[in-house]
Amino acid sequence: MIALLKQYKLIAAGAAVLALMALSAAGAWQWQGNAYGKRLADRATAHETFLRQAAEANAAVILKQQAERQDLEGRLAANDQQRYGELRHAQQEIERLSAAVADGSRRLSVRASCPASAGGVSASTGAGRVDDGSQRADIHEEDARRIVGITGDADACAVKLTALQEWAREVTKGN
Repeated sequence: MIALLKQYKLIAAGAAVLALMALSAAGAWQWQGNAYGKRLADRATAHETFLRQAAEANAAVILKQQAERQDLEGRLAANDQQRYGELRHAQQEIERLSAAVADGSRRLSVRASCPASAGGVSASTGAGRVDDGSQRADIHEEDARRIVGITGDADACAVKLTALQEWAREVTKGN
């Protein structure tokens, strides 16, 4: 019986050691699981923080670009308004000049230097004469209308070109 009792004690001690080992393993497993869980939670929090900061930075960039775009659109609209006014003024001036030429209240002329008079004798400058010896010749009414139209087109093109150059400068200013 003593041998049986010794065996029983030995078995009980082995079972106790096994139970302690199992408890230790379970505790270690639990502790390790908690440690890994904490690490994973910390990493998830860090990742969420990174994503939030990246989204905030992107939102700030987008807001800045929107403000710059609105500013550019405002400047372009102001330039367009000014150039449209200049173009309208130039067109009104041409229409006014065309109407004056058409009704005869305004005549276009050219100045020409004439070294010889009509009879072939050169005109001498006398004491009472102040001009430079040049003569004025009126331009035919229909030719005058065409000249006024051409200059009007040139004025409109100059205003449009200026508007395009300013637009290009404004658009490429930030680049």
